[in-house]
Amino acid sequence: MTTNPKIFDSVISQVKATLFLCCMGLLVFYGTLHSPFHYDDAHAIVENPHIKDLSKFQEKVGIQNIFNRSTLLFSFAVNQHLGEMKVFGYHLVNILIHILSAILWFFLVREFLHIEPFKNRSLLKTLPLICSIIHLANPLNVQAVTYISSRSSLLATFFYLLAFYIFLKILKPVKEEAYKLRIPILVSGLLLILFLGIASKEIVASFPLIAIVYLWLATPNEKRKCLIPKLISILFLLLIFLGYRYFEQGNLFSLKADPTSGDTHRLLYLLSQIKVILGYYLLKLLTPFNLNFEPDLVLYSSWFHWDWIISLTILLIAGIVIFKQQSNLIKFGALWFLITLLPTSSFIPLKQLATEHRTYLPGLGFSLILGWMFLNIKNCQTAAKVLFLIFILLSSTLTLNRSLDFRSEVSLWKDTSQKSPRKALVHNNLATAYMAIDQLQKAKDALKTALTINPSQIDSYVNLGHIAGREKNWEQAIEKFDLGISLGTKKSDTFYYSGFARNNLGRYEEAIPYFEKAISLQPFKADYYFDLGNSYRHLKLFDNALHHFRKTLEIDPNHYKAHNNMGTIFWVLGATDQARVAFENVLSIKPYIPAIHNNLAAIHIKKGDYKKAIPHLEKLISLQPENINAQKLLQLSLGQIR
Repeated sequence: MTTNPKIFDSVISQVKATLFLCCMGLLVFYGTLHSPFHYDDAHAIVENPHIKDLSKFQEKVGIQNIFNRSTLLFSFAVNQHLGEMKVFGYHLVNILIHILSAILWFFLVREFLHIEPFKNRSLLKTLPLICSIIHLANPLNVQAVTYISSRSSLLATFFYLLAFYIFLKILKPVKEEAYKLRIPILVSGLLLILFLGIASKEIVASFPLIAIVYLWLATPNEKRKCLIPKLISILFLLLIFLGYRYFEQGNLFSLKADPTSGDTHRLLYLLSQIKVILGYYLLKLLTPFNLNFEPDLVLYSSWFHWDWIISLTILLIAGIVIFKQQSNLIKFGALWFLITLLPTSSFIPLKQLATEHRTYLPGLGFSLILGWMFLNIKNCQTAAKVLFLIFILLSSTLTLNRSLDFRSEVSLWKDTSQKSPRKALVHNNLATAYMAIDQLQKAKDALKTALTINPSQIDSYVNLGHIAGREKNWEQAIEKFDLGISLGTKKSDTFYYSGFARNNLGRYEEAIPYFEKAISLQPFKADYYFDLGNSYRHLKLFDNALHHFRKTLEIDPNHYKAHNNMGTIFWVLGATDQARVAFENVLSIKPYIPAIHNNLAAIHIKKGDYKKAIPHLEKLISLQPENINAQKLLQLSLGQIR
């Protein structure tokens, strides 16, 4: 048996291309591996109770809850299980998904070549690798790769491409005897992958439309009438998704995860997006300079604006030019870009008018067009190669440089504040970053700027409350927190810290409603129950206090302060055995707290069990050598057992 040399060479070239993409991806994004958690990562990962215990993931979230992005949360839970809160692991996974998507794109573009007129194919042998390199080094993808919460875009794209690859396998003709088994398996795999993709991000819902476009372009004109049954069956997938979405959420065009969705005027959002597509997304794809984490774009206040009309005109002219081309790849790339951008740039309003990670999946279509253009520079192939090399070197440099902005929260928001100086939210987030490293004066300055721009910026008042709390100015803290509440904040932490400030002033009864409100908004935070329990403890309502300390421990069994306070209450009530158990629980978590050893020693001495008291007294003296009382009690206990 002999091996076909052409097949062997093809396999070798594919392996080389795959290895090259792996090495390039790791090299370009290596600098992001030690970037910290950013922005929404706080509640999506760091403070998210649903990902803390992988064994209880199905119970708390359920992989079937696709509209809660359960696939994304599951990937975070696996990261948490393997590496806890080590940010390195989260970044490594993001980079690997990015590389895998580039590899999948390489193999897909190899298949896409079949829709191109035969006379053009000889020039496009290297198109798959070129398109993958463009995608891999695209500076606009830095946000999607480095901002861990944007893993939703990475996962959705990966599953999107994998689903499309399976779809192409389904389309390939097979022998009749293999059909019965092969097709059902592939269709089942396709549906599973689409399910996982939608559970990562709903942009995957555009898949049926892209599949229809591909089928249409891949089919000769004279045979397109025969496509109708296939097209209907593909559209049926979209109808199933829309029906399921309506059944689960009660709507088709709102997003529960985004408070803006459903409140913003849909037509104005759509018109604003026309300008965003041309003036931001396409412009940044062509000239990826001055990239911005939070672009300063404003929603239209009325439907008549010349800029969206001009943008639409330019887009229509570009569309006419593209569709006059003989190249099906150009047409497919353009439609890929527009259709995959549709879920975030249509009449479903999102809080942010534009953000760079939304171009991650659509940008693949752009890479197809750009790659084709590089290879079709006629009569000057050498110049085309040099031009492409310069382009990739420039893109890689810009990607590396953009990655530096993500080195810290301060560097990210400082960069953003310089590019969006009129956006109050940006200055507020810069202040939050300064607060995280205890640069409180710089934080105050940033908050002053934010409130000058927008005097109703709720989060800025709340942050001023946090700063006042750190400075132990509890009255001022209460004033700022309550101002944030009066302006309509929905954040549980604001109510919690308003109650916390009141507790610090001894206004325990007054604090209780604020803690209760915080719990009603976010019932999975242990500290909320703990501090509410503290309010009741100080009011000597011990039953209520114990109840809330137990609730604290249900959420966080290692909350040693809750164990300690329960022990203190039991001690006061004379329930020494229960107090002892509670204090021993504290030591199992924090073995070096002097007060706990003192309490346990006192309990054992009170019961006359001096032998058990001695280890605690010895430990107490080792921690507090100057503790005369402990030394006396140790001598007493030693004397008693002699």
